[in-house]
Amino acid sequence: MSDVIHELELLGAEIEWPATPAFAPRAARAPRARSRRPSRRLILVVALAVLALAAGALAATGVIHFGGATITRVDTLPPVDKAPRLALGTPVRLAEAERILPFTLPPRLAHPDAVYMREDTINLLYLRDGKPRAVLTVFREGSGILDKLVYTTTKLRRVRVNGAPGLYVPDVHVVDFLYGGGPRLSQPTLLWVKDNLTYRLEARDALALASGG
Repeated sequence: MSDVIHELELLGAEIEWPATPAFAPRAARAPRARSRRPSRRLILVVALAVLALAAGALAATGVIHFGGATITRVDTLPPVDKAPRLALGTPVRLAEAERILPFTLPPRLAHPDAVYMREDTINLLYLRDGKPRAVLTVFREGSGILDKLVYTTTKLRRVRVNGAPGLYVPDVHVVDFLYGGGPRLSQPTLLWVKDNLTYRLEARDALALASGG
């Protein structure tokens, strides 16, 4: 935004402003109509308003970057495997995973059934009746290893997860981890960012699982 403001200041500097009047005594002249020129402050306010509207339109129809994830809105989802095998990585102990990435788990997710590591990414698996209920993925915020495709009609929700900023994707969408495995369909997903780590919780009840209760 500082670059934008700098450009606006340069724009304001190029506007032809009225010359400073001379203050030496002169003979009285008939009043002359003066044209009103927009102030620099007005130009800046209008330009920032236009930028804000453009940002809102982008969030509704374009690309959203959140933590280490990129979310793109599309009219139609591409065809993908509807029942793929989860590519979670190599099994590791929870203590080992915590040494690799110093993550913090919400109380309801404190005891995963299995923990995996893949390309500096930690995947925690939670089961119900022997079947996957949820998958929590943790990776560094700037790694950019996660792409999501969502419908343009999907209403993304900004939320808080134990005080951390979060983004909830309520509908089925396409997810693609750039370390491999190929794109696949995803259940509703909750993203949040804390201490330079991005958390991605995929589960039908993601909001409830990530709550502090």
